Amino acid sequence: MPNLAKSFYIFNILAFGACNILRGVPIHRASLYDPSKDFFCLDGSISIPFTYVNDDFCDCLDGSDEPGTSACPNGTFHCENRGYIAEYIPSSRVNDGYCDCCDASDEYLTNKCFDVCDKLGLEARRAAERYAQMLSHGSNMRLLMIAAGKRIVQEKQERLGTLENEKGEAIKVRDEKETLKKAVEEQEFAAVSSFNAKEEEIRALKAQDEKEQEEKEVKTLFDNFDSDKDGRLQIEEIRTRVMFDQNKDGAVSDDEVKFFFDTYVEVSQNEFLEIVWPKLKPIYLLDKVKFIPPQQGEHEGNNDIRPDDETVSSENHDDLDADIANEHDGGEEEEEEEPSHDDFKDNAGNAQPQYDEATSKIVEDANLARSEYDKALRVYQDIDREITQLKESLSKDYGSEDEFAPLDGQCFSLTDRDYVYKICPFDQVTQAAKSGSSETRLGTWAGWLDQDYSVMFYDKGQSCWNGPQRSAKVNITCGLENEVLSAHEPNKCEYVLEFQTPAACRLPDNSNELHDEL
Repeated sequence: MPNLAKSFYIFNILAFGACNILRGVPIHRASLYDPSKDFFCLDGSISIPFTYVNDDFCDCLDGSDEPGTSACPNGTFHCENRGYIAEYIPSSRVNDGYCDCCDASDEYLTNKCFDVCDKLGLEARRAAERYAQMLSHGSNMRLLMIAAGKRIVQEKQERLGTLENEKGEAIKVRDEKETLKKAVEEQEFAAVSSFNAKEEEIRALKAQDEKEQEEKEVKTLFDNFDSDKDGRLQIEEIRTRVMFDQNKDGAVSDDEVKFFFDTYVEVSQNEFLEIVWPKLKPIYLLDKVKFIPPQQGEHEGNNDIRPDDETVSSENHDDLDADIANEHDGGEEEEEEEPSHDDFKDNAGNAQPQYDEATSKIVEDANLARSEYDKALRVYQDIDREITQLKESLSKDYGSEDEFAPLDGQCFSLTDRDYVYKICPFDQVTQAAKSGSSETRLGTWAGWLDQDYSVMFYDKGQSCWNGPQRSAKVNITCGLENEVLSAHEPNKCEYVLEFQTPAACRLPDNSNELHDEL
Protein backbone atom coordinates (compact mmCIF):
# COMPACT_ATOMS: atom_id res chain seq x y z
CA MET A 1 0.00 0.00 0.00
CA PRO A 2 1.49 3.40 -0.98
CA ASN A 3 2.63 5.67 1.83
CA LEU A 4 -0.08 8.29 0.99
CA ALA A 5 -2.73 5.62 1.10
CA LYS A 6 -1.39 4.45 4.44
CA SER A 7 -1.55 8.00 5.70
CA PHE A 8 -5.19 8.29 4.58
CA TYR A 9 -6.04 4.96 6.12
CA ILE A 10 -4.38 5.68 9.44
CA PHE A 11 -5.90 9.22 9.54
CA ASN A 12 -9.38 7.98 8.81
CA ILE A 13 -9.13 5.05 11.22
CA LEU A 14 -8.03 7.41 13.95
CA ALA A 15 -10.90 9.71 13.10
CA PHE A 16 -13.27 6.76 13.11
CA GLY A 17 -11.96 5.56 16.42
CA ALA A 18 -12.38 8.99 17.91
CA CYS A 19 -16.02 9.50 16.95
CA ASN A 20 -17.12 6.10 15.66
CA ILE A 21 -18.16 7.72 12.37
CA LEU A 22 -16.12 7.38 9.20
CA ARG A 23 -15.17 10.69 7.61
CA GLY A 24 -17.62 11.77 4.91
CA VAL A 25 -20.34 9.36 6.10
CA PRO A 26 -23.63 10.67 7.53
CA ILE A 27 -24.80 9.29 10.88
CA HIS A 28 -27.71 7.36 9.38
CA ARG A 29 -25.27 5.38 7.19
CA ALA A 30 -22.61 4.73 9.83
CA SER A 31 -23.81 1.16 10.37
CA LEU A 32 -22.99 0.34 6.73
CA TYR A 33 -19.30 1.04 7.37
CA ASP A 34 -18.27 -1.64 9.96
CA PRO A 35 -14.47 -2.00 10.26
CA SER A 36 -14.82 -5.48 11.75
CA LYS A 37 -15.91 -6.97 8.44
CA ASP A 38 -15.55 -6.56 4.73
CA PHE A 39 -17.31 -3.61 3.10
CA PHE A 40 -20.04 -4.20 0.56
CA CYS A 41 -20.36 -1.51 -2.06
CA LEU A 42 -23.69 0.22 -1.50
CA ASP A 43 -24.81 -0.73 -5.01
CA GLY A 44 -24.29 -4.37 -4.00
CA SER A 45 -21.84 -5.03 -6.81
CA ILE A 46 -18.78 -6.31 -4.88
CA SER A 47 -17.27 -6.61 -1.40
CA ILE A 48 -13.81 -5.37 -0.51
CA PRO A 49 -11.64 -5.49 2.61
CA PHE A 50 -12.52 -2.64 4.92
CA THR A 51 -8.93 -1.46 4.68
CA TYR A 52 -9.79 -0.37 1.10
CA VAL A 53 -12.34 2.15 2.39
CA ASN A 54 -11.12 5.75 2.15
CA ASP A 55 -7.74 4.58 0.84
CA ASP A 56 -7.85 7.21 -1.93
CA PHE A 57 -8.49 4.55 -4.57
CA CYS A 58 -11.90 3.99 -6.13
CA ASP A 59 -12.92 0.32 -5.90
CA CYS A 60 -16.76 0.54 -6.02
CA LEU A 61 -18.49 1.64 -9.20
CA ASP A 62 -20.84 3.83 -7.17
CA GLY A 63 -17.92 5.45 -5.31
CA SER A 64 -19.32 4.41 -1.94
CA ASP A 65 -15.93 3.06 -0.73
CA GLU A 66 -14.42 6.57 -0.82
CA PRO A 67 -16.86 8.80 1.14
CA GLY A 68 -14.01 10.83 2.66
CA THR A 69 -11.62 11.25 -0.30
CA SER A 70 -11.71 12.67 -3.80
CA ALA A 71 -10.76 9.38 -5.46
CA CYS A 72 -14.17 8.59 -7.00
CA PRO A 73 -15.54 11.12 -9.53
CA ASN A 74 -19.12 10.11 -8.75
CA GLY A 75 -18.72 10.02 -4.99
CA THR A 76 -20.21 12.39 -2.41
CA PHE A 77 -18.84 13.79 0.81
CA HIS A 78 -21.09 14.52 3.76
CA CYS A 79 -20.48 17.75 5.67
CA GLU A 80 -21.81 17.26 9.18
CA ASN A 81 -21.64 21.01 9.86
CA ARG A 82 -22.56 20.80 13.53
CA GLY A 83 -24.28 23.97 14.63
CA TYR A 84 -25.46 24.72 11.09
CA ILE A 85 -27.01 22.77 8.21
CA ALA A 86 -25.56 19.45 7.06
CA GLU A 87 -25.01 19.01 3.34
CA TYR A 88 -23.46 16.84 0.63
CA ILE A 89 -20.75 18.02 -1.73
CA PRO A 90 -19.13 16.23 -4.71
CA SER A 91 -16.09 14.21 -3.66
CA SER A 92 -13.99 16.15 -6.17
CA ARG A 93 -14.12 19.13 -3.83
CA VAL A 94 -12.44 17.30 -0.94
CA ASN A 95 -9.00 18.73 -0.16
CA ASP A 96 -9.10 21.02 -3.22
CA GLY A 97 -8.05 24.05 -1.23
CA TYR A 98 -11.50 25.65 -1.16
CA CYS A 99 -13.74 25.72 1.90
CA ASP A 100 -17.02 24.02 1.04
CA CYS A 101 -18.06 22.68 4.46
CA CYS A 102 -18.49 25.29 7.16
CA ASP A 103 -16.94 22.84 9.67
CA ALA A 104 -13.79 22.61 7.46
CA SER A 105 -14.13 18.80 7.33
CA ASP A 106 -13.58 18.73 3.55
CA GLU A 107 -10.11 20.25 3.90
CA TYR A 108 -8.63 17.99 6.58
CA LEU A 109 -5.28 17.70 4.79
CA THR A 110 -4.83 21.28 3.54
CA ASN A 111 -5.73 22.85 6.91
CA LYS A 112 -6.76 26.06 5.08
CA CYS A 113 -10.25 26.23 6.54
CA PHE A 114 -11.74 26.92 9.94
CA ASP A 115 -14.97 25.80 11.55
CA VAL A 116 -17.45 28.69 11.16
CA CYS A 117 -20.62 26.64 11.59
CA ASP A 118 -21.45 28.16 14.97
CA LYS A 119 -21.27 31.66 13.49
CA LEU A 120 -23.37 30.72 10.48
CA GLY A 121 -25.77 28.85 12.72
CA LEU A 122 -26.19 31.89 14.94
CA GLU A 123 -26.92 34.08 11.93
CA ALA A 124 -29.31 31.47 10.55
CA ARG A 125 -31.12 31.18 13.87
CA ARG A 126 -31.48 34.93 14.07
CA ALA A 127 -32.80 35.00 10.48
CA ALA A 128 -35.13 32.13 11.31
CA GLU A 129 -36.37 33.97 14.37
CA ARG A 130 -36.97 37.10 12.31
CA TYR A 131 -38.81 35.06 9.69
CA ALA A 132 -40.84 33.31 12.39
CA GLN A 133 -41.80 36.66 13.87
CA MET A 134 -42.65 38.03 10.45
CA LEU A 135 -44.63 34.88 9.64
CA SER A 136 -46.49 35.11 12.93
CA HIS A 137 -47.32 38.78 12.41
CA GLY A 138 -48.17 38.15 8.76
CA SER A 139 -50.40 35.26 9.77
CA ASN A 140 -52.36 37.59 12.04
CA MET A 141 -52.69 40.02 9.17
CA ARG A 142 -53.78 37.14 6.94
CA LEU A 143 -56.56 36.37 9.42
CA LEU A 144 -57.74 39.95 9.04
CA MET A 145 -57.61 39.59 5.24
CA ILE A 146 -59.57 36.34 5.50
CA ALA A 147 -62.25 38.08 7.55
CA ALA A 148 -62.32 40.99 5.10
CA GLY A 149 -62.39 38.62 2.13
CA LYS A 150 -65.28 36.60 3.49
CA ARG A 151 -67.14 39.81 4.25
CA ILE A 152 -66.50 41.06 0.71
CA VAL A 153 -67.71 37.80 -0.82
CA GLN A 154 -70.75 37.74 1.43
CA GLU A 155 -71.62 41.33 0.58
CA LYS A 156 -71.30 40.56 -3.12
CA GLN A 157 -73.54 37.52 -2.74
CA GLU A 158 -76.12 39.56 -0.84
CA ARG A 159 -75.90 42.35 -3.39
CA LEU A 160 -76.34 39.81 -6.18
CA GLY A 161 -79.49 38.48 -4.55
CA THR A 162 -80.87 41.99 -4.14
CA LEU A 163 -80.11 42.85 -7.75
CA GLU A 164 -81.72 39.65 -9.01
CA ASN A 165 -84.95 40.74 -7.31
CA GLU A 166 -84.59 44.31 -8.56
CA LYS A 167 -83.95 43.03 -12.07
CA GLY A 168 -87.38 41.39 -12.20
CA GLU A 169 -89.06 44.62 -11.12
CA ALA A 170 -86.90 46.63 -13.55
CA ILE A 171 -87.95 44.36 -16.43
CA LYS A 172 -91.60 44.83 -15.46
CA VAL A 173 -91.26 48.64 -15.35
CA ARG A 174 -89.29 48.67 -18.60
CA ASP A 175 -91.94 46.62 -20.41
CA GLU A 176 -94.74 48.81 -19.04
CA LYS A 177 -92.97 51.98 -20.17
CA GLU A 178 -92.29 50.45 -23.57
CA THR A 179 -95.95 49.50 -24.01
CA LEU A 180 -97.06 53.02 -23.02
CA LYS A 181 -94.44 54.55 -25.33
CA LYS A 182 -95.63 52.52 -28.30
CA ALA A 183 -99.28 53.45 -27.64
CA VAL A 184 -98.52 57.17 -27.35
CA GLU A 185 -96.26 57.05 -30.41
CA GLU A 186 -99.12 55.56 -32.42
CA GLN A 187 -101.25 58.57 -31.44
CA GLU A 188 -98.34 60.88 -32.20
CA PHE A 189 -97.82 59.28 -35.58
CA ALA A 190 -101.47 59.75 -36.51
CA ALA A 191 -101.64 63.32 -35.22
CA VAL A 192 -98.42 64.46 -36.88
CA SER A 193 -99.34 62.71 -40.13
CA SER A 194 -102.70 64.51 -40.14
CA PHE A 195 -101.01 67.81 -39.32
CA ASN A 196 -98.44 67.32 -42.10
CA ALA A 197 -101.16 66.41 -44.57
CA LYS A 198 -103.04 69.63 -43.78
CA GLU A 199 -99.83 71.64 -44.00
CA GLU A 200 -98.99 70.03 -47.33
CA GLU A 201 -102.46 70.87 -48.63
CA ILE A 202 -101.99 74.50 -47.57
CA ARG A 203 -98.56 74.60 -49.22
CA ALA A 204 -99.99 73.07 -52.39
CA LEU A 205 -102.77 75.67 -52.54
CA LYS A 206 -100.27 78.44 -51.93
CA ALA A 207 -97.98 77.12 -54.62
CA GLN A 208 -100.88 76.85 -57.05
CA ASP A 209 -101.90 80.42 -56.29
CA GLU A 210 -98.35 81.64 -56.77
CA LYS A 211 -98.12 79.73 -60.03
CA GLU A 212 -101.33 81.30 -61.31
CA GLN A 213 -100.16 84.75 -60.26
CA GLU A 214 -96.86 84.21 -62.05
CA GLU A 215 -98.58 82.97 -65.20
CA LYS A 216 -100.83 86.02 -65.12
CA GLU A 217 -97.81 88.29 -64.78
CA VAL A 218 -96.02 86.46 -67.59
CA LYS A 219 -99.08 86.87 -69.81
CA THR A 220 -99.08 90.60 -69.17
CA LEU A 221 -95.38 90.78 -69.98
CA PHE A 222 -95.92 88.74 -73.15
CA ASP A 223 -98.70 91.08 -74.24
CA ASN A 224 -96.43 94.09 -73.72
CA PHE A 225 -93.71 92.49 -75.85
CA ASP A 226 -96.22 91.40 -78.57
CA SER A 227 -96.33 94.68 -80.45
CA ASP A 228 -98.57 93.51 -83.30
CA LYS A 229 -100.89 91.70 -80.91
CA ASP A 230 -100.97 88.60 -83.09
CA GLY A 231 -100.41 86.24 -80.17
CA ARG A 232 -96.93 85.40 -81.43
CA LEU A 233 -93.67 86.94 -80.26
CA GLN A 234 -91.20 87.34 -83.13
CA ILE A 235 -87.47 87.93 -82.89
CA GLU A 236 -87.81 91.43 -84.31
CA GLU A 237 -90.22 92.31 -81.52
CA ILE A 238 -87.61 91.64 -78.80
CA ARG A 239 -84.68 93.35 -80.52
CA THR A 240 -86.00 96.70 -79.29
CA ARG A 241 -86.49 95.51 -75.73
CA VAL A 242 -83.56 96.44 -73.48
CA MET A 243 -84.47 93.61 -71.12
CA PHE A 244 -83.02 91.18 -73.68
CA ASP A 245 -79.81 93.21 -74.06
CA GLN A 246 -77.53 91.24 -71.79
CA ASN A 247 -74.24 93.00 -72.47
CA LYS A 248 -75.90 96.42 -72.42
CA ASP A 249 -74.38 97.50 -75.70
CA GLY A 250 -77.65 99.13 -76.82
CA ALA A 251 -78.69 96.29 -79.14
CA VAL A 252 -79.98 92.74 -78.86
CA SER A 253 -77.53 90.59 -80.79
CA ASP A 254 -78.16 87.26 -82.53
CA ASP A 255 -76.37 85.43 -79.73
CA GLU A 256 -78.64 87.08 -77.20
CA VAL A 257 -81.68 86.16 -79.29
CA LYS A 258 -80.46 82.58 -79.52
CA PHE A 259 -79.90 82.51 -75.77
CA PHE A 260 -83.55 83.33 -75.10
CA PHE A 261 -85.29 81.84 -78.16
CA ASP A 262 -83.02 78.86 -78.67
CA THR A 263 -83.86 77.61 -82.20
CA TYR A 264 -87.29 79.22 -82.36
CA VAL A 265 -88.03 82.10 -84.72
CA GLU A 266 -91.20 83.03 -82.89
CA VAL A 267 -92.96 81.69 -79.80
CA SER A 268 -96.52 81.50 -78.59
CA GLN A 269 -97.56 82.56 -75.12
CA ASN A 270 -97.23 79.00 -73.82
CA GLU A 271 -93.86 78.55 -75.53
CA PHE A 272 -92.77 81.87 -74.07
CA LEU A 273 -93.69 80.57 -70.60
CA GLU A 274 -91.84 77.28 -71.10
CA ILE A 275 -88.77 78.41 -73.09
CA VAL A 276 -88.12 82.11 -72.74
CA TRP A 277 -89.47 82.89 -69.29
CA PRO A 278 -87.10 80.61 -67.27
CA LYS A 279 -84.14 82.56 -68.74
CA LEU A 280 -85.79 85.95 -68.59
CA LYS A 281 -87.24 85.63 -65.11
CA PRO A 282 -84.04 86.42 -63.14
CA ILE A 283 -83.52 89.60 -65.18
CA TYR A 284 -87.14 90.59 -64.81
CA LEU A 285 -87.15 89.98 -61.05
CA LEU A 286 -83.89 91.86 -60.60
CA ASP A 287 -85.28 94.80 -62.51
CA LYS A 288 -88.30 94.83 -60.23
CA VAL A 289 -86.07 94.86 -57.15
CA LYS A 290 -83.75 97.55 -58.53
CA PHE A 291 -86.58 99.75 -59.75
CA ILE A 292 -86.99 102.81 -57.55
CA PRO A 293 -90.24 104.73 -57.95
CA PRO A 294 -89.59 108.34 -59.07
CA GLN A 295 -89.95 111.19 -56.71
CA GLN A 296 -92.97 113.32 -57.27
CA GLY A 297 -92.37 115.69 -60.19
CA GLU A 298 -89.51 113.75 -61.70
CA HIS A 299 -89.67 112.23 -65.19
CA GLU A 300 -93.06 113.78 -65.86
CA GLY A 301 -94.62 112.44 -69.02
CA ASN A 302 -92.33 109.39 -69.08
CA ASN A 303 -94.52 106.37 -68.54
CA ASP A 304 -91.75 103.85 -69.23
CA ILE A 305 -89.34 104.65 -66.42
CA ARG A 306 -86.51 102.13 -66.02
CA PRO A 307 -83.31 102.29 -64.03
CA ASP A 308 -80.09 103.01 -65.84
CA ASP A 309 -78.81 99.53 -65.05
CA GLU A 310 -81.71 97.58 -66.53
CA THR A 311 -80.07 94.25 -66.89
CA VAL A 312 -77.73 91.99 -65.06
CA SER A 313 -74.36 90.89 -66.31
CA SER A 314 -74.03 87.65 -68.16
CA GLU A 315 -72.20 86.01 -65.25
CA ASN A 316 -75.17 86.80 -62.98
CA HIS A 317 -77.38 85.19 -65.59
CA ASP A 318 -75.60 81.90 -65.08
CA ASP A 319 -76.34 81.77 -61.36
CA LEU A 320 -79.85 83.08 -61.62
CA ASP A 321 -80.60 80.94 -64.65
CA ALA A 322 -79.54 77.89 -62.74
CA ASP A 323 -81.90 78.79 -59.91
CA ILE A 324 -84.82 79.35 -62.26
CA ALA A 325 -83.98 76.28 -64.34
CA ASN A 326 -84.03 74.19 -61.22
CA GLU A 327 -87.30 75.77 -60.22
CA HIS A 328 -88.99 74.99 -63.55
CA ASP A 329 -87.19 71.79 -64.49
CA GLY A 330 -88.07 70.36 -61.10
CA GLY A 331 -91.69 71.07 -61.68
CA GLU A 332 -92.52 67.51 -60.80
CA GLU A 333 -93.07 67.50 -57.08
CA GLU A 334 -90.98 65.05 -55.12
CA GLU A 335 -92.91 62.32 -53.43
CA GLU A 336 -92.79 62.82 -49.68
CA GLU A 337 -91.66 59.87 -47.62
CA GLU A 338 -94.12 58.44 -45.18
CA PRO A 339 -93.28 59.94 -41.76
CA SER A 340 -91.88 57.58 -39.15
CA HIS A 341 -91.94 57.76 -35.38
CA ASP A 342 -88.34 58.94 -35.37
CA ASP A 343 -89.35 62.02 -37.39
CA PHE A 344 -91.39 63.24 -34.44
CA LYS A 345 -88.75 62.79 -31.75
CA ASP A 346 -87.54 65.89 -29.96
CA ASN A 347 -83.86 65.36 -30.83
CA ALA A 348 -81.37 67.87 -29.51
CA GLY A 349 -80.37 70.41 -32.09
CA ASN A 350 -83.28 69.75 -34.43
CA ALA A 351 -85.89 72.48 -34.84
CA GLN A 352 -89.38 71.21 -34.19
CA PRO A 353 -92.29 72.05 -36.48
CA GLN A 354 -94.77 74.59 -35.22
CA TYR A 355 -97.64 72.26 -34.49
CA ASP A 356 -101.09 73.34 -33.47
CA GLU A 357 -101.97 73.15 -29.78
CA ALA A 358 -103.61 69.70 -29.92
CA THR A 359 -100.77 68.14 -31.93
CA SER A 360 -98.13 69.78 -29.71
CA LYS A 361 -99.77 68.24 -26.65
CA ILE A 362 -99.66 64.77 -28.20
CA VAL A 363 -96.01 65.19 -29.26
CA GLU A 364 -95.14 66.42 -25.78
CA ASP A 365 -96.81 63.36 -24.24
CA ALA A 366 -94.89 61.10 -26.64
CA ASN A 367 -91.57 62.78 -25.77
CA LEU A 368 -92.32 62.29 -22.10
CA ALA A 369 -93.18 58.62 -22.67
CA ARG A 370 -89.92 58.12 -24.58
CA SER A 371 -87.96 59.80 -21.81
CA GLU A 372 -89.60 57.61 -19.17
CA TYR A 373 -88.86 54.49 -21.21
CA ASP A 374 -85.22 55.50 -21.68
CA LYS A 375 -84.87 55.96 -17.92
CA ALA A 376 -86.41 52.56 -17.23
CA LEU A 377 -84.17 50.95 -19.85
CA ARG A 378 -81.05 52.50 -18.31
CA VAL A 379 -82.04 51.27 -14.85
CA TYR A 380 -82.47 47.74 -16.20
CA GLN A 381 -79.17 47.87 -18.12
CA ASP A 382 -77.27 49.17 -15.07
CA ILE A 383 -78.67 46.36 -12.92
CA ASP A 384 -77.92 43.72 -15.54
CA ARG A 385 -74.36 45.03 -15.99
CA GLU A 386 -73.70 44.95 -12.24
CA ILE A 387 -75.11 41.42 -11.99
CA THR A 388 -72.72 40.29 -14.72
CA GLN A 389 -69.77 41.91 -12.94
CA LEU A 390 -70.72 40.36 -9.58
CA LYS A 391 -71.10 36.89 -11.08
CA GLU A 392 -67.72 37.23 -12.77
CA SER A 393 -66.15 38.35 -9.50
CA LEU A 394 -67.74 35.55 -7.45
CA SER A 395 -66.51 32.99 -9.96
CA LYS A 396 -62.88 33.90 -9.21
CA ASP A 397 -60.81 31.76 -6.87
CA TYR A 398 -59.75 34.06 -4.04
CA GLY A 399 -57.91 31.36 -2.11
CA SER A 400 -58.93 28.53 0.20
CA GLU A 401 -60.35 31.03 2.70
CA ASP A 402 -60.98 34.02 0.41
CA GLU A 403 -57.80 35.58 1.80
CA PHE A 404 -56.90 37.18 -1.54
CA ALA A 405 -60.33 38.77 -2.10
CA PRO A 406 -59.33 42.18 -0.62
CA LEU A 407 -56.68 42.50 -3.36
CA ASP A 408 -59.29 42.45 -6.13
CA GLY A 409 -59.82 45.98 -7.39
CA GLN A 410 -56.41 47.22 -6.21
CA CYS A 411 -53.21 47.74 -8.23
CA PHE A 412 -49.56 47.67 -7.14
CA SER A 413 -46.62 49.11 -9.08
CA LEU A 414 -42.88 48.61 -9.34
CA THR A 415 -40.58 51.05 -11.12
CA ASP A 416 -37.24 49.76 -12.32
CA ARG A 417 -34.61 51.39 -14.50
CA ASP A 418 -36.69 51.42 -17.68
CA TYR A 419 -40.28 50.40 -16.97
CA VAL A 420 -43.20 50.67 -14.61
CA TYR A 421 -44.81 47.29 -13.93
CA LYS A 422 -48.30 47.16 -12.48
CA ILE A 423 -50.13 44.17 -11.02
CA CYS A 424 -53.88 44.41 -10.62
CA PRO A 425 -54.66 41.05 -8.94
CA PHE A 426 -57.44 39.06 -10.62
CA ASP A 427 -57.52 41.60 -13.46
CA GLN A 428 -54.33 42.25 -15.44
CA VAL A 429 -50.58 42.91 -15.45
CA THR A 430 -49.22 45.85 -17.46
CA GLN A 431 -45.91 47.42 -18.41
CA ALA A 432 -45.24 51.04 -19.36
CA ALA A 433 -42.07 52.89 -20.23
CA LYS A 434 -40.93 55.44 -17.66
CA SER A 435 -41.03 58.04 -20.43
CA GLY A 436 -44.80 58.00 -20.08
CA SER A 437 -45.94 55.94 -23.06
CA SER A 438 -49.20 54.02 -23.01
CA GLU A 439 -49.45 50.78 -21.05
CA THR A 440 -48.76 47.41 -22.64
CA ARG A 441 -50.95 44.61 -21.36
CA LEU A 442 -48.77 41.66 -20.35
CA GLY A 443 -51.75 39.44 -19.62
CA THR A 444 -55.23 39.19 -18.14
CA TRP A 445 -56.27 37.01 -15.21
CA ALA A 446 -56.32 33.31 -16.13
CA GLY A 447 -56.15 31.62 -12.72
CA TRP A 448 -53.76 29.90 -10.35
CA LEU A 449 -51.02 27.54 -11.54
CA ASP A 450 -50.96 25.49 -8.33
CA GLN A 451 -53.19 24.37 -5.51
CA ASP A 452 -51.06 26.19 -2.93
CA TYR A 453 -52.04 29.60 -4.29
CA SER A 454 -48.42 30.59 -4.81
CA VAL A 455 -48.35 31.38 -8.56
CA MET A 456 -50.83 33.58 -10.43
CA PHE A 457 -51.05 33.34 -14.21
CA TYR A 458 -52.04 36.08 -16.63
CA ASP A 459 -52.29 35.28 -20.35
CA LYS A 460 -53.58 36.67 -23.65
CA GLY A 461 -51.61 39.89 -23.39
CA GLN A 462 -50.73 42.12 -26.30
CA SER A 463 -48.76 40.36 -29.01
CA CYS A 464 -45.03 40.97 -29.24
CA TRP A 465 -43.51 42.27 -32.45
CA ASN A 466 -43.15 39.18 -34.62
CA GLY A 467 -43.81 37.08 -31.54
CA PRO A 468 -46.52 35.39 -29.48
CA GLN A 469 -48.98 36.99 -27.11
CA ARG A 470 -47.43 38.17 -23.87
CA SER A 471 -48.04 36.31 -20.61
CA ALA A 472 -46.99 36.78 -17.00
CA LYS A 473 -46.47 34.61 -13.94
CA VAL A 474 -46.69 36.23 -10.51
CA ASN A 475 -44.98 34.35 -7.70
CA ILE A 476 -46.71 35.02 -4.37
CA THR A 477 -44.68 35.10 -1.15
CA CYS A 478 -45.33 36.07 2.45
CA GLY A 479 -44.72 39.68 3.40
CA LEU A 480 -46.13 42.30 5.73
CA GLU A 481 -46.90 44.66 2.84
CA ASN A 482 -48.68 44.21 -0.46
CA GLU A 483 -45.71 44.96 -2.69
CA VAL A 484 -44.24 44.10 -6.09
CA LEU A 485 -40.66 43.03 -5.38
CA SER A 486 -39.23 42.37 -8.84
CA ALA A 487 -40.04 41.83 -12.51
CA HIS A 488 -38.05 40.36 -15.36
CA GLU A 489 -38.45 38.72 -18.76
CA PRO A 490 -36.62 35.35 -18.74
CA ASN A 491 -37.99 34.41 -22.16
CA LYS A 492 -39.31 36.51 -25.02
CA CYS A 493 -42.80 37.79 -24.20
CA GLU A 494 -42.87 35.74 -20.95
CA TYR A 495 -42.65 37.76 -17.76
CA VAL A 496 -42.11 36.73 -14.14
CA LEU A 497 -42.96 39.02 -11.24
CA GLU A 498 -42.51 38.59 -7.50
CA PHE A 499 -45.30 39.85 -5.24
CA GLN A 500 -45.49 39.68 -1.47
CA THR A 501 -48.66 39.91 0.60
CA PRO A 502 -49.83 38.97 4.11
CA ALA A 503 -52.43 36.77 2.41
CA ALA A 504 -49.61 34.28 1.69
CA CYS A 505 -48.42 34.08 5.33
CA ARG A 506 -49.74 30.65 6.30
CA LEU A 507 -48.64 29.06 9.55
CA PRO A 508 -47.63 25.39 9.18
CA ASP A 509 -50.10 22.82 10.42
CA ASN A 510 -47.48 21.72 12.96
CA SER A 511 -46.24 24.75 14.86
CA ASN A 512 -42.97 22.94 15.59
CA GLU A 513 -42.06 23.42 11.95
CA LEU A 514 -41.52 27.07 12.79
CA HIS A 515 -38.37 26.07 14.66
CA ASP A 516 -35.23 25.42 12.70
CA GLU A 517 -33.80 21.91 12.99
CA LEU A 518 -30.75 23.51 14.53
